[in-house]
Amino acid sequence: MKRRNVREIASQDAVYARNACVTSEVLLAGKWRIQILCALLNGPIRIGELGRIIPGASKKMLAQGLRKLEADGIVVRNDLSDMTLHIEYELNPALRQSVINLLNHLAQWGIEFMTSKKAPVQIHIS
Repeated sequence: MKRRNVREIASQDAVYARNACVTSEVLLAGKWRIQILCALLNGPIRIGELGRIIPGASKKMLAQGLRKLEADGIVVRNDLSDMTLHIEYELNPALRQSVINLLNHLAQWGIEFMTSKKAPVQIHIS
């Protein structure tokens, strides 16, 4: 078996980390995606409810974000329509725990970052 040198391993690790960052950026890009995922932590939700939870986000922007998250397999769309239109969105059950862990890590990092700057936490929602 051929031994890999330290530079090869470091280079492969750097490529892996860069690819992971790009993948994360693509999946979570968008102004409302993180907020949509946070809203879905409590279970299935309709788009109208989502609009009330996330002020400032238009229904169109939320629908686009949900469609992208659905296309990526992170969110599941459930059509519960009988006579009236009733569609709910929820986190993909297979990914739910990993999404929760990701959001918890992001929140913890945010707290530590703001604490290290000794600056008051200011949230700007536009």
